[in-house]
Amino acid sequence: MKSRTKNRLTEQKIRELVRFSFGDTCEVSHIEEAEGGMFNAIYRMERKKEQDTIVLKAGVVPGTPLLTYEKDVMPTELACLEMVREQTRVPVPAVLAHDFSKTRLNSNYFFMTAFEGVPLSSVSKEMGKDNRNRIMEELAGCLAMLHTIKGPYYGYFTQEKAQQFATWEEAFFHMFEQLFRDAAEQKIQFPENEIRQALEQNADCLRELSEPALVNFDCHEGNVFVKKTDGEYRLEGIIDLERAFWGDPLGDFPSAFIYADDIRREEAFLQAYMRAAGKKSYTEADARRYQLYRMYILSIMAAEVFRYDFQYGKMQGEWARRGIRGCLKELL
Repeated sequence: MKSRTKNRLTEQKIRELVRFSFGDTCEVSHIEEAEGGMFNAIYRMERKKEQDTIVLKAGVVPGTPLLTYEKDVMPTELACLEMVREQTRVPVPAVLAHDFSKTRLNSNYFFMTAFEGVPLSSVSKEMGKDNRNRIMEELAGCLAMLHTIKGPYYGYFTQEKAQQFATWEEAFFHMFEQLFRDAAEQKIQFPENEIRQALEQNADCLRELSEPALVNFDCHEGNVFVKKTDGEYRLEGIIDLERAFWGDPLGDFPSAFIYADDIRREEAFLQAYMRAAGKKSYTEADARRYQLYRMYILSIMAAEVFRYDFQYGKMQGEWARRGIRGCLKELL
């Protein structure tokens, strides 16, 4: 995907970063840019001496137009990867080296281990229903484990005390206000007044949360890796935790199933999640919160189109606004 945010590197620059990170004798081959992805530039390569495959993730160059929550998110990803590896059994990459000094590259970057399989998005259509259901059950278990990691405040990862909220209601309202400002700056149109009304009328269900949990908020099929074993795909791991925040575990549902206007249609996933998380039922308040979080991710998709070419941006923007109207219909 062509995006103005991608900091594409030459092979020479990649080799320089490899030598700096792993020593002058480290040589790599088969360097290739990973397909897909809409934010960072990602490269896979083989280390000759170690005989392994590693991944380089190059962040966005500072000063590139972004939504506010996206600025300098790579430290969030590394913090999340460390927490997930230390506190759960969720399979995520291991960080091998990183450099946030911007002295050797004009952006943050890090190296990590590579999964052997492929993104679920590349094989889901060829997969049988039973196989997909088993992967959805595995994904549900992973997200339930991830949600056992608890945070010190609500909101996006930040050192700014003013952005560390005591309640989920405050944090979620602030996240939308920030997005409204970003959209206005980029002259992006969507139904701001109706969204505000929906937030006010459904704020009560946001008050049910008592403790902030780690929310990935980007666990869609492109970020879920699967590997074929004995003729069947199994979940191998998840990637890209840079958009994580401290909030409601249900926030992971609409970002993982962006085409599902009701998560109850994903029966295998939802039932497995409820069992793994120890929840007895999916309540009416849960259903309303799902629509609120779906409205948020769709609003992000509507607001970010300035970074894409005209045709793709127009298509995504129109689709996202239709989805927002669907959420408003359920919430108002």
